[in-house]
Amino acid sequence: MQKRIVVLGGAGFIGTHLCLRLLADGNEVFCVDVREAAGSSLLRDVLRHPAFHAVRHNIVHGFGIRCDEIYNLASPSRVCYDKALPVEALQVCMTGTINTLDTARAEHARVLFASSGEIGDGSPAAATADGCGCARTLVEGKRAAEALHRAYREEFNVDTRIARIYNTYGSGADLMDQRLVMKSVVAALRNRDIRINGSGEQIRTFCWVEDLVEGLVRLMDASPTEGVRTMEFGGGHEVSIRTLVEKIVALTGSRSRIVHVKARPGDAPRRVPDLTKARNELGWTPRTPLVEGLRRTIAYAEKELSGKVHTAVTWAEIN
Repeated sequence: MQKRIVVLGGAGFIGTHLCLRLLADGNEVFCVDVREAAGSSLLRDVLRHPAFHAVRHNIVHGFGIRCDEIYNLASPSRVCYDKALPVEALQVCMTGTINTLDTARAEHARVLFASSGEIGDGSPAAATADGCGCARTLVEGKRAAEALHRAYREEFNVDTRIARIYNTYGSGADLMDQRLVMKSVVAALRNRDIRINGSGEQIRTFCWVEDLVEGLVRLMDASPTEGVRTMEFGGGHEVSIRTLVEKIVALTGSRSRIVHVKARPGDAPRRVPDLTKARNELGWTPRTPLVEGLRRTIAYAEKELSGKVHTAVTWAEIN
């Protein structure tokens, strides 16, 4: 049966893939973003689809759309965006979340919130740093948003779910994205130095974006539970940051040098998801091997660098 589904942050990296998946499943999709959907190379072909609606709106302001489900992926786009505008970044996470939950309550809609994997691993980035560090601001905003989802579930019985997202990569990301995979791919294709913060021995996982979307859809479709379903999603293969960059250099045949720079304050030596609940309750595991995903990402970046219009990104885990 066709559902009316709202994707907040739908013109971003993960959001575009999610919109396409939901359309392919036969749903009516409302892509809500502060950016124009036409700016996304992935969404451009579905702008005239009768079941696709692009809505330009900032969720810091209230909104109302008749719907069955809401995916809230809205968040500041750039890695250092909130460094200059920490208040606005927190407003998106907190005021935007309240507006989203109020809409869900009025429409009796189910909500899935895209949170941060850093909340679950006990070592949020820059937690010991002074001021409103970039990653710290996002993580604290996401932490508050999670609390709001639990509060609305307890007090108003809104059906909420939380997805804690770890590093995600793939085609469709902005070539100017400063997260590790795309930044390194673009630098390698241009034979430029690739900078790594610290020793490069930090352990991470990296999840192909379409695998992540499959997990989000399964979490949304899962039957309600007494509490708020909270799941971690990310790659299943642990790799050091330096090893990942070396793989990218090798796959591109690049002449790039790897240059080590100052470590980030509070950077966790190991940050990986616990996929046990997703595997046991949803039957979900990431399926795309890292090398295969990197090859696809490199092919996409090569095509984009040849002159195509870049695609905007939305928030996903910062390395």
